[in-house]
Amino acid sequence: MNIKMIQIRRANINDLNSLVLFRIALFKEMELLDGKREEQSFQRACEQFFKQFIPKEEFLSWVAENNGIIIATSGLVIFQKPPSPGNNSRKEAYIMNMYTLPEWRKKGIASKLLKEILDFLRKKEITVISLHTTEIGRNTYEEIGFILTNNEMKLSIKKESFG
Repeated sequence: MNIKMIQIRRANINDLNSLVLFRIALFKEMELLDGKREEQSFQRACEQFFKQFIPKEEFLSWVAENNGIIIATSGLVIFQKPPSPGNNSRKEAYIMNMYTLPEWRKKGIASKLLKEILDFLRKKEITVISLHTTEIGRNTYEEIGFILTNNEMKLSIKKESFG
């Protein structure tokens, strides 16, 4: 495993299968996919999402490759909110889908992907960036300057409740 051979590049629609498989692997590792039926449904939903939003650049991704084989992925969504103190541009970014194959972890690959995303965001003058992390990934983000906050709340409404 020669880390110097790792190449980072922007993903495109041809990477769809890898992006889907890595997203599934991420959620399986977090034990958030329950059974084969749910996984198959999730896979179809991811495929549809990536087919729709990658070509329009509404979902951006960078991948790390070793000898042409993807070993890590990342994702980025940029959205707009009303201006807030410290963010008159209204643009914010959400980083997601950071996943490195287990055998390639602890080699700085996720950090390289993250730096690539942050360079992109600097060029776009987007200064408000958030993400969700697992315990495994927390150090990577903290080393770059992300801070853990605890003021976010979440509500999941079940489809049945819409009657």
